[in-house]
Amino acid sequence: MTESISPNGTKHHGDKGLAEGSWKGMKKYLEQEMLCPALRGRLTYDLTRFRSTGDEGTVFTVCLDGQPVKQFGFQLAAKALRDQGFVIRHAWDIPFDQRDEYTDDEFAESLKAYRNQPIVQSIASENPIIRMFAIVDRRIGKRRLERLKDEIEEQPAWLRPLYAARLQVEGIIPG
Repeated sequence: MTESISPNGTKHHGDKGLAEGSWKGMKKYLEQEMLCPALRGRLTYDLTRFRSTGDEGTVFTVCLDGQPVKQFGFQLAAKALRDQGFVIRHAWDIPFDQRDEYTDDEFAESLKAYRNQPIVQSIASENPIIRMFAIVDRRIGKRRLERLKDEIEEQPAWLRPLYAARLQVEGIIPG
């Protein structure tokens, strides 16, 4: 049985996996169809599934130039948040603006939101995962990028490299 993500970002199990409904389809959508041309081949999204002590886990990894920028997974988020002193019943109980760790479900839900709203809404989202998808989106033009260059330092530390990479490839900030 395989896990796939539908075009709206929700996960489901099954072995059909149509091109747009499978992880392979989502990867193609993110890395080829929606990614700005200057970052194609440099930015990748990966999915790892693992089993440990009977639990299934999913980790989404975003890489820039082959180096991980951010990982999204429930066990990773729970451990990191506990290490930071949070008492966790559910990772999503802690607002996004108070943490930098996110679950695989939050990644999938953010992907769903990104896919189903206008790009101007995505780039201005309070959700940093949605902004992650939006900053590298081919529909964000140079004029909007010019306005965003002053916002790099306001972004979470993990998101800054993606903002910088996009602004550099477009010649807005020095590389």
